[in-house]
Amino acid sequence: MKLLRSTLLAGVLTASLAGCTYSEPAPEQESEPSQLSPASTDPAAAVPVTLQGQFQSQGASTTGTATIRVTESGASVQLEDFSTGPGDDVRLVLSPGTAGPGPKGDLELSSSTLIEVGPLPLSRSNSQRIDMDRRMWEAIPGPVRSVVIYNFAELTAYGTANLRETPRSQGARTAVGDHEGLKRPTG
Repeated sequence: MKLLRSTLLAGVLTASLAGCTYSEPAPEQESEPSQLSPASTDPAAAVPVTLQGQFQSQGASTTGTATIRVTESGASVQLEDFSTGPGDDVRLVLSPGTAGPGPKGDLELSSSTLIEVGPLPLSRSNSQRIDMDRRMWEAIPGPVRSVVIYNFAELTAYGTANLRETPRSQGARTAVGDHEGLKRPTG
């Protein structure tokens, strides 16, 4: 019995080691000085940061202010004086794109990437806050340049708030230049 266990263990180890190969580490990518890189930013230089924008209506009348506050412990999205149109599956999403005039003059999002901040019920009016712990915030791919109210049932953006770093936040972060988007700090 011991011989059978030893033989099986040796076979498993041999099979698992046979598939191992050495690969050189990938060279580090340099980030643009105008944006925070998710993997190479010194957290002390990256936080705290506050991004803010006013909603612009798209598929439904949407008003209010969106604010993202990033700290060492994560991030929060705050909607203030917020209201939007009715819908069956309206949610808050983040995007690396911004809203601007499209080819026909309508307001369009410059990216099709939508990052859902959980399937959270979104109140249609008033102020509300959504908190993300550091792990959740760092898992978001790419820079965050806008907060979008999106109706998944209609596949329509109801409104978008293009984000800008607040002047107070810019003064606190001297190691990174002015930018329109924000990638998460790591550490």
